Amino acid sequence: MSDKQVVKGNPQEQELGDITVSKEVVAAITALETIKIRGVVGITSGYRGKLPNILSQKDLAKGVEVWMKPGEAAITIPIITAYEVGIFKVAEEVQRRVKDAICSMTGLKVLKVDVNVQGIKFKEEKKKIKKETQKETKK
Repeated sequence: MSDKQVVKGNPQEQELGDITVSKEVVAAITALETIKIRGVVGITSGYRGKLPNILSQKDLAKGVEVWMKPGEAAITIPIITAYEVGIFKVAEEVQRRVKDAICSMTGLKVLKVDVNVQGIKFKEEKKKIKKETQKETKK
């Protein structure tokens, strides 16, 4: 599949030309919308060793997988959630808000948003992760 997709709009507007949206843009919108949600500790790039690797602010989109067809997108987001918040409710909220954001910002039809909960963090672990992420961002 192509890295960029043409978004079809109103036929009258097509006189101006095509609008293309790249996978990277969809991934960035997805990542930024995901980390805003209460209960999401971070986005991970997968497992390295025993624990999932939480990505820094500047690398968030690298963890998001995007598949595109003409005018359509499917997304997979690996996340770490907070123990204090219901995992199922957090995952549902991620799905809903990501779908709404992608549809409204790009005009793409979102076929599905898969959320893979890679792990949970407890209160004391979240504080430690925030400090480590802040140090990485300053570098």
